[in-house]
Amino acid sequence: MKFDLSEATGAVQTMINGFVERLPYIAVALVLAAISYGVGLSQGRAQLAAQKTESDGQMQRLQTQVDSGKQELAAAQNRTRLIQARASLYRTALDLERRNFGTANTHLQESAAMLGEVQGGGNLDMARLSALKENLAKTDINVATDLEGQRKQMLDFARQVEALTPQPVAGAAG
Repeated sequence: MKFDLSEATGAVQTMINGFVERLPYIAVALVLAAISYGVGLSQGRAQLAAQKTESDGQMQRLQTQVDSGKQELAAAQNRTRLIQARASLYRTALDLERRNFGTANTHLQESAAMLGEVQGGGNLDMARLSALKENLAKTDINVATDLEGQRKQMLDFARQVEALTPQPVAGAAG
């Protein structure tokens, strides 16, 4: 078995000639593939940039809603604390009527504590609130003294708390 090198050389020569004939087509195909890749990459980047801009806008709107919600929550919590303080003052006046002086003092101190939990912000008059809290903390209900005067003082404190309590925002309730 002899191998003829001239036959192999002819086959290689034919294959090279076929490749050379097809080379312009291959080059055009590679150029078209590169152009398609570049166009696709460009469109993808543009779409990605548009999506990022849109998502950044959505994040900003959501952050604004969260901040607004936090402010509304703080205002509602302040309003609730003021209402609870007022209720404790009414209970104090009722306790005085019933001659439950220890319970009356406890409710009075609860009211002062509730006022201490009110945080600044909104349209609250913090100076008046602080002064009222100090007055409540200094007040001590005494046994066998002027019960009517003490009861009137508790009701006056309750009216002051009511005057400080902001009204609910329209549309905020359910």
